[in-house]
Amino acid sequence: MANALVSIGSFEFPTPSTYTGLTATIVDSGRNASGVVIGTVIRNDVAKVELSWRYLTVQQWAAILRQFDPSLGGSFYRNVTFYDQVRNAWITRRMYVSDRTSSGLHMLDKNGSPQGWTGCKLSLVEV
Repeated sequence: MANALVSIGSFEFPTPSTYTGLTATIVDSGRNASGVVIGTVIRNDVAKVELSWRYLTVQQWAAILRQFDPSLGGSFYRNVTFYDQVRNAWITRRMYVSDRTSSGLHMLDKNGSPQGWTGCKLSLVEV
């Protein structure tokens, strides 16, 4: 069992303020001349995990972002361990990171250096 809700190898994400699990079914579909959906399931149970934090230190947010930056030892595709809502268990899937955002710089020290970020968010999507 994992110690963190989400981890990449030995890197454990800080406990998120919110954790959203999404399970998608990818379908190739369209409507016929009668307006009835005709479709074929291409893939079941594709996972997406959305994480957000109300506040992270600049060090915590940078450590998370580095996991996905190839120039800093990370990679766009990562094996991510997370708590899966379908299996009710910890699983590891190959995922990529989607948008990474923060809503604001928080607390500058006496030298004007940022100390934290508010509203940090990211999504991890199964490949």
